Amino acid sequence: MEYLINDSPSILIEKETGKAYPFSAEEEVFVVINSSSREMISFDFEKRKLSARCIVRLIDYDKCAISEVSAVTPKFNIKSTFAPKPYGDSDITFLGGGFTASAVSRNGRIGIIASVPEIKLPSGGKGLKVEAFLTNDEKDKSFNCLLSYDKKTESLHASIAKEITGTIWIGEEKTEIVGDNLQGRHIWKRTSFPKRKEKPVGIIYGKANKKPFSSVVLTYDDSLTLNTEGVMKRYKKVQWVNAGNNVLNITNGENINIKAEIFSSIHEKQGPFRKARTFRYAIFSGTMDDKIIDEAIGYLEYPDRV
Repeated sequence: MEYLINDSPSILIEKETGKAYPFSAEEEVFVVINSSSREMISFDFEKRKLSARCIVRLIDYDKCAISEVSAVTPKFNIKSTFAPKPYGDSDITFLGGGFTASAVSRNGRIGIIASVPEIKLPSGGKGLKVEAFLTNDEKDKSFNCLLSYDKKTESLHASIAKEITGTIWIGEEKTEIVGDNLQGRHIWKRTSFPKRKEKPVGIIYGKANKKPFSSVVLTYDDSLTLNTEGVMKRYKKVQWVNAGNNVLNITNGENINIKAEIFSSIHEKQGPFRKARTFRYAIFSGTMDDKIIDEAIGYLEYPDRV
């Protein structure tokens, strides 16, 4: 369902009915992916009333290893003007837990600056620094949905960022980020629930037929949405089939056949925005229509309680 945002930063309005929904909690996630090194860095900012949390994760898909730091802090320790709409201007600066992380958005251009000295790296060392710059174009195709439960509502927006540049330091290793091997993602979520209520969600990033793609797999409506270079396509009747031995098949029995090989799970405690959940990080392969997926990366997100 499409939706509109008015000038008030925490109100979502249905496009067809004009009905307004106030939000009590919100989250913005920014992701930088280096396809050549098969590494993903995510910054998850969330807040609700008087508290906020930030989680920084480094996932190395080659080494099948995950590192993270997280902290909850009172609202007065986080400077936050969360975007009133997916492409809106916002300033988020998190100071807590021994690290800093900020995301500043202006006219679709997002700057992510972070210093995370205590994060433990798969190599055994410590330290992560990021100066990354992403561009989100409002005219490009993006994933949007509005979900309702018993007169309560939540929204989800996910878009691929373009023109990614900057520098990443993982320990002492410095990498300039620019070129076709990079992907960026901005995920924007708001809810009128005191604690976000979710069902399992899958996120897949990679290349198919040598072109970058991104997919969102929802169990809300058994759908898979494929986003690639301005083209978005939605598939229905997509089921998650547990094949055992940490293998999950995502299929509609026809033109969607994807195998997720899970290599690690990480449990996330309840935070200001949401209830506890478990991430299962996986490598994906298979087919979507005529597109061949070879070792794409991503994760399956399971709430502890639906």
